Amino acid sequence: MRSGIFSSLTAAVVVVLSAGCGPVQTKPLFARSLAELVPHNHRDHFVFVVERPGPEGFRATGLQVEHITKLPEANEYEVSLAEDGMATGRVILRDDGSTLWILLEEDFTRGLRLSYDPPIPYVSVPLYPGETTVTSSADLRQLGTNQAAGRLLVTQKTRARHEPPGQWLAGTYATAIRLEVQRSYDGPDGPAQLTSTTVLVPGIGEVRSEGAASGSPVMRRQLACAIVANRRIGNCEVLFRR
Repeated sequence: MRSGIFSSLTAAVVVVLSAGCGPVQTKPLFARSLAELVPHNHRDHFVFVVERPGPEGFRATGLQVEHITKLPEANEYEVSLAEDGMATGRVILRDDGSTLWILLEEDFTRGLRLSYDPPIPYVSVPLYPGETTVTSSADLRQLGTNQAAGRLLVTQKTRARHEPPGQWLAGTYATAIRLEVQRSYDGPDGPAQLTSTTVLVPGIGEVRSEGAASGSPVMRRQLACAIVANRRIGNCEVLFRR
């Protein structure tokens, strides 16, 4: 649900997809609840260390925070996004029990909002290995004035597979799933592309990701600490003292 994929989405503000053809129905990678694969409980809190490329390679450049709020609307959630204490955007999600949908995204730094029609499927359970292709459109508007800024058409390919055991800043994982996403979109400014790779650990969600949009450098991030369903993961106090 959050996804390095979410910060990449809001950073690009040109992401649109929808229902399409699915992978072959083989043994699922993950068959339990969305809430376990991508936790999104009220007041869940995630802190990521961000790395961007420099002259000597990737280096830590700041902290990104995602905070979950349950909305009054049935099964809808707000993901607020911030970097180094500055709000950068938000994402509205809907959980229908089998699919986590993205309803809209707002990028505060660019002053833009994307409203999806139909909503974007982020991930579904059961989650099967292989590739899925989806297409859709979205309404692009200026924040504040609500002035129309165009309509976007997008094709997305998502590949899901098992991730080998590994480690992130807050700990190690034995079981994980890798989502590789490639989006091609056509909007008012011509074609663009966004790519991202996200590693999801059941019970925690995203533990590391990497993404880039056309014309922008690659960004990486790793989960450093979190509060998931009132359960602490990692040590945020130690991180902040650093």
